[in-house]
Amino acid sequence: MLTSIILVLVVITGYAFAESSCKTTDGRYEVNVIGRNEHSEIIPEVIAFHAYISKDVHPGAGRRLVFDVTKTNKGNGYNSHTGVFTCPKTGIYVFVWVIRIYAGEHSTELMINNYVYGSTFLRAKNGDDGSVSGTVVAHVSKGDTVYVRNRSEYAGDGRISSNVNGKPTFSGWLLQ
Repeated sequence: MLTSIILVLVVITGYAFAESSCKTTDGRYEVNVIGRNEHSEIIPEVIAFHAYISKDVHPGAGRRLVFDVTKTNKGNGYNSHTGVFTCPKTGIYVFVWVIRIYAGEHSTELMINNYVYGSTFLRAKNGDDGSVSGTVVAHVSKGDTVYVRNRSEYAGDGRISSNVNGKPTFSGWLLQ
């Protein structure tokens, strides 16, 4: 049973921390600290997203891929309408994307602030299908944008396929 609640606001070099302390019946204290930055925004403990493309697409050269169904979006950095992850906190991130193609070929690129950080290529011809994945580990700053696009010089052919047998996905998470 909790017998008291204390709320303390501490300001240290431009950052504020809200701290709540609860004394339990055994005389110990449970302390929860929630960080806030200089603009009083809550800093999420976990930053992670995972989204997939819900239907077949035929992107042109340089076109951003929009992974329109979001399954996880801790930190609210991923926008399923634009396909862009906007980094809510500076750190080392891992980004993974998987592309599934039916009877065609495509080259994709992971972009951070309009610079290529990773690329993939897959050719699936003669009625075959297949998938390819890419992984990037990068230092990303708060406000930077990350997205996947079809390679700018090559439109590819065929379709990027999504159905019950496999879906193109885009995921990312903060390592530290």
